Amino acid sequence: MQSRYLIIQIDIDEGTQWGEKNTIDPIREIFVPSVINYCNKFNYDHVLIKDSIYKKKYNKFDFLETKNKHFSFERYFHFKSNYEFTIYIDNDVYVYPDAKPLPKIKGLMNVREPEGNSSSIFRTVNNLDITYPYYNSGVTFCDNVTANLLSDYMLNRLNKKIRSKGKNSDNMLLNEFILENPNLFNEIGCEWNYMPFLPNSTKISQPNFFHFVGIMGKKIINKLQDKRIPIIDFLEEIKKLKK
Repeated sequence: MQSRYLIIQIDIDEGTQWGEKNTIDPIREIFVPSVINYCNKFNYDHVLIKDSIYKKKYNKFDFLETKNKHFSFERYFHFKSNYEFTIYIDNDVYVYPDAKPLPKIKGLMNVREPEGNSSSIFRTVNNLDITYPYYNSGVTFCDNVTANLLSDYMLNRLNKKIRSKGKNSDNMLLNEFILENPNLFNEIGCEWNYMPFLPNSTKISQPNFFHFVGIMGKKIINKLQDKRIPIIDFLEEIKKLKK
């Protein structure tokens, strides 16, 4: 019997994390459809969340730093399910047509974020060694037990207003969960969450998922459109880059 996979994405209000039309349009017209095509190819279930449980239940956006970060947190209301595997993918992620099927999922799995300000803050506030990694929450793989546990953990912190140290973000919260539950965590390669325009990133030639992460990703999307460079052409050129 085939395992059941659920891939979750979010597109609430004006695009969840993107506030300008120049970035919202490619997300809705290119990036999210690329994930849907991937799901259709490998028979994964896909859910695009457009209504906020958080907004209906709490209404006050006073847990995380910004309103949009609350909508990013929305994923944890949907991690409790009967699916064998739950996968969350940010809506600014493009999945290549030749992307490989999902890897074997065990526990919680994320890609290490390139060394930067967030990783430095996380280590400092938690008194961690300089070598301790920091992970990006934009692509998250979970098995059923871990997905349910992660949902309980996050919603408990929300209800008790236990905010993260350092940056008040959903990404920092996930790294605190990893810190508290190292036995549940397994790192995956950057081909599953490729962020080549972040400083200190590792360059690869065959990514599966490309992430237009952060302010830099937003600028790239806008610049490509300003110069009338097709985004998919740009993404295909990225694949040709050598390590």
